[in-house]
Amino acid sequence: MNLLTNAVQAMEGKGKLIISTQAQNGSVVANISDTGPGIPKKYLTKIYDPFFTTKEQGKGTGLGLNIVHQLVVKYGGHIDVTSKMGKGTTFSIMFPAHLV
Repeated sequence: MNLLTNAVQAMEGKGKLIISTQAQNGSVVANISDTGPGIPKKYLTKIYDPFFTTKEQGKGTGLGLNIVHQLVVKYGGHIDVTSKMGKGTTFSIMFPAHLV
């Protein structure tokens, strides 16, 4: 849910949110893509850090993506992010197919 909320907030009411799933190399992959402004490259290595946020003070805790990452890893999965400035962001969550 956090990934969806972040995507909608990033697009500020404009753009597209695309959710897709696929089987890939023995894994099940869920992709959450948006056409928002993108995540600056300098932040991509920090987005899962606890309390990291780019939102104004009082607008976010900086724990959402950290919790998403922890849960995905706890249940044997992996999460990747790709982002292009001015084009959007895609989070890909992968779980081994035998766990799904």
